[in-house]
Amino acid sequence: MFIAKAIAATLLAGSFGGLTAPPSGDAAAYEKQTRLEAGRVACMTERGLAYVASPEPRYTWQPGEKERLAGDLEALRAYRAKYGFGVWSANVYPKDEVVNPVRHENPNDKTLRSLPAGELKKWRAADESCFSRAVKEVLGKTVTSQEDYHDRLEAAVRKALGVLDRDERLVRLGRQFAACLGVGRTEPTALDGLSHAKVVRQASDVARKEWKGELPKGETVVLRPDLKPAQARPYLDKEIKAALKDLECGKDFYPAYAPKAMEITSRVYQEFGREGAAQAIPSRIYRKLA
Repeated sequence: MFIAKAIAATLLAGSFGGLTAPPSGDAAAYEKQTRLEAGRVACMTERGLAYVASPEPRYTWQPGEKERLAGDLEALRAYRAKYGFGVWSANVYPKDEVVNPVRHENPNDKTLRSLPAGELKKWRAADESCFSRAVKEVLGKTVTSQEDYHDRLEAAVRKALGVLDRDERLVRLGRQFAACLGVGRTEPTALDGLSHAKVVRQASDVARKEWKGELPKGETVVLRPDLKPAQARPYLDKEIKAALKDLECGKDFYPAYAPKAMEITSRVYQEFGREGAAQAIPSRIYRKLA
């Protein structure tokens, strides 16, 4: 069973958005990311603690992903006909890297697992402090922790995307999209991922019925059901139908909305020294569950 905070971009592969090529700011964002890691190394070394620089690997595009993110209807239709929104397909196709991408392992994990509780607490506190210092030095931003950094990044994306809710063409297309779906929300940013979020919530509800342990208090969590492929297949079949209906309703909306949303997200990500803004789409899905 997988538990994720509502804003974590870890469970789902984005199946819509906009972009015809990697964001032009990705190289600059990655350079900032490597400088942040170098700053953490220097700071931890000053404190007599070991830290291995671990910038996220350069983003690797999946086949057809650029086209989907550009709002290409045929590419989107081909993806959704097999994977839906990428929710239940993770269970149905456990070895498919499209919906179960290989995760980056932090080289510091081995060290952390070897530390006794007291030393681990000391190391984590120092790392948070060093991360905050590096962010200030490299980005000129004040954050109190890594979680605070990610919260501020998400807030900045949300604020920047707000301009799309005032775009007259997108507002008009949003009304048409919402009427076709039969939903009350018509704001472009609310419609972006609305159907996807519904499937995520349904999957989490299924997982909650099976969950025997305690859940974190005061946090919105999303659970991924631990179902076998055959058990998950009926859920995926329903998800595919919902995804294709969403695409049919949004056939005019997505090609118009997606490129603008991705350009804005990429710009904010560059400001925060983060590459791979395409991966921000799932985090927007999670926020709709909070």
